[in-house]
Amino acid sequence: MKNILKWVKRIFITILSLIVVIMIGLYTTFFFWKKDLVKNLPQDSQVISTDKGDIEYRLLGNSDRYMLMIHGSPGSVHVSEGESFVDEGLSVLGVSRPGYYQTPLSSGGTPKEEAALYKSLLDKLKINAVYVNGISGGGPVSIQFAIDYPDRVAGLILRAAVSEKISEPTDNEGLLSSFFQTEFGTWLGIQIAKTQMAEDGKAKINWFVERGFFPFTSIEDGLDNDNNEFINLKDLELEKIISPTILFHGDKDNNVPFSHSQNAAKRIPNSTFFEMKGKDHYAFFTSYSDTINTEIMQFINRQKE
Repeated sequence: MKNILKWVKRIFITILSLIVVIMIGLYTTFFFWKKDLVKNLPQDSQVISTDKGDIEYRLLGNSDRYMLMIHGSPGSVHVSEGESFVDEGLSVLGVSRPGYYQTPLSSGGTPKEEAALYKSLLDKLKINAVYVNGISGGGPVSIQFAIDYPDRVAGLILRAAVSEKISEPTDNEGLLSSFFQTEFGTWLGIQIAKTQMAEDGKAKINWFVERGFFPFTSIEDGLDNDNNEFINLKDLELEKIISPTILFHGDKDNNVPFSHSQNAAKRIPNSTFFEMKGKDHYAFFTSYSDTINTEIMQFINRQKE
């Protein structure tokens, strides 16, 4: 019996030692990955002061038709995308939302304040009207902007957008959950999740994570504020939207409930709902995004007719 216990102890110690070595190796990989990431963040954005506060932005293209890209939670101006729309003859204005990267949270903590910030940015840049393209956590402010400043909205595009209150998560306690909320734990969780993705999805997730997720010091104010705002979100007066609107949402979305866009499409006058059958929240990070962008351009071109 003693010999059996001795071997069990040896096996346990060996397994534990192996786990420690693996974790040290993974953390070392993460440490140098993050160091390189911070050093190589894109430098093509700038910060401008408006009467509502400072905001980080990037403007691509030289067309007099503009698209305002509003990222989700988390994100940054560096993941605002839009290059494909520049090729279609639009100028694309990307922003870092308040609390993310170089836009301070003090510039707009609520959807209404954030919408006023974007209106001030358009005034500063002398842009009259934009197609508002909001994704996921950028939904509330996109909707609020369309309600408060209808004369500045040529069209409203909502992609898997939050449009109503989100219930507070109940699985955020415990040692394991706390670990995966750390920088290293989040990075490790992403690496694990990528093993279940197709190659095109992996490449896009890498791109997003490297430009809009790390370091945590660049997103924590915005992410905490978003979570609080979404849990306490008051009813958005969707019936007041007068701009042409198109909504995209996958019926397998586990991040933002599919019902958000279902309900919003029923309440927003002059709206079109593009239901993405069998797609989840990450459809926008796959080759299917080409289909979505084609639908967006068709929507935009219809407004010119």
